[in-house]
Amino acid sequence: MITSKSNELIKRIAALKEKKGRREQGAYLIEGVKQVREALAGGLPVRQIVLSERYEGEPFSVAAEKLLAVSAPVFAKLSEEASPQGVLAVLERPACVPVPPQRNALLLDGIADPGNLGTILRTANGAGYSDVYLKNCTDAFSPKCVRAAMSGIFFVRLHIGGEEEILSALRGVPLVCADMAGESMFSFSPPERFCLVIGSEANGVSPSVRARCAYTVSVPLRKSCESLNAAVAAGILMYRLLKK
Repeated sequence: MITSKSNELIKRIAALKEKKGRREQGAYLIEGVKQVREALAGGLPVRQIVLSERYEGEPFSVAAEKLLAVSAPVFAKLSEEASPQGVLAVLERPACVPVPPQRNALLLDGIADPGNLGTILRTANGAGYSDVYLKNCTDAFSPKCVRAAMSGIFFVRLHIGGEEEILSALRGVPLVCADMAGESMFSFSPPERFCLVIGSEANGVSPSVRARCAYTVSVPLRKSCESLNAAVAAGILMYRLLKK
C-alpha cells in the first residue's frame, strides 16, 4: 500500500487533474464505482485502478498489476469528490482525430463550461448522436466534464480539432445551426442525415461556422425568456430533430 503523497506514481496520477498532465500522459481520470465498472464493461483501456484502504465494495476483475492500494490521505489527494467512494481509475485518452461521422452528429463550437460540455455528451449518448466534434471547447477530459458526462464520454466518438479539420471531416453532411433567429423546431424538417451545431454560451455559433451551415433552427421561447442554457437547448434539439 502506498502511504506517501510524494510517491512518484501518485504525483503522476495527481497530475492528470490538470490539462497539461493529461496531454503529456495521454490519459485521464474517472472516479466512482459506477463509472469504473462501466468503463471496464465497455472494454475501455484502463491503465490503473486506485483503491483507498477504506474501499469496502465488490472487487474489480482486472489483472493484479493494474490494482493500486493507497492510504486514505493519499486517495484524498487524488480525489475530486466531496464524498469519495474510494475508487478511481486512469484511462487512456482516445486520439480524437476528426474523421467522418457514422450517423447524425453534433458539432460544439466554443462550449466553455465543463459542466455544460459533460451534460451535452451525456445527452448525445442517450439520444444516439455517436459522433461529437469539438471546436475551441473546454477540455472534455477534465474531471468536472467527465463527472457531468457520466458514462456518456465512454460511448461517443470525440473529434477534436481546428475549424477546417472538423469541417473537412463533415464534408457532405448538412450542418444545422442552433440559433434564436432560426426556423422553429416545430416546423423545421431536417434532412435525413445532418450535424447539429451548438454554439458557445456567450456568443453562439461563430460567424465562420454559421456561414457553412445549410439550415438554422430555434427553440421557441416566451418573450420573458431571453435564452436557454446551451446544454438544455442542445438536449431539446437533439431529441426534437430525431422525431421529425
